[in-house]
Amino acid sequence: MKKSLFTAAPLALAASLALAPAASAAPAKTPALACHQVIDLKKLPAGTNLDLVYQAAKALGLAEVPTVIGGACNQSIRTDADSGKTEYGDRGQVILRTEEFAKDQQYCTDSRSVDGGKSSIPGLGGPEVPGRMVFGSGCTSEPNPLIF
Repeated sequence: MKKSLFTAAPLALAASLALAPAASAAPAKTPALACHQVIDLKKLPAGTNLDLVYQAAKALGLAEVPTVIGGACNQSIRTDADSGKTEYGDRGQVILRTEEFAKDQQYCTDSRSVDGGKSSIPGLGGPEVPGRMVFGSGCTSEPNPLIF
């Protein structure tokens, strides 16, 4: 009888951990934005010229090299299920998602943004998108805690 108790306890613990909601590295009340585009610069093809991106981020005052860019980040969204919306003040920690209930998010420890009117991402081309462009550094990709 004791033997089955010792084998059942680890199985119950493993099951509870598997069903637990995903933890986010982002602190509660971190501003979160829905963006038309979220581009992880680390995943671009080798040889992609990012000089214009780096220059734009540096001109905005971002101390580190940007690792993520969000285009048309015009809507504040919830950070997690327990937090309401926290307004983004154009700099600092931020969460970028393609929509509130996107599967993944980018949590950036620092960022700078510019309301570009209507522009494309510097050096990467693509369609022009209206609104705020966010340059993030120290970014990590993680599951969105709103859906896990």
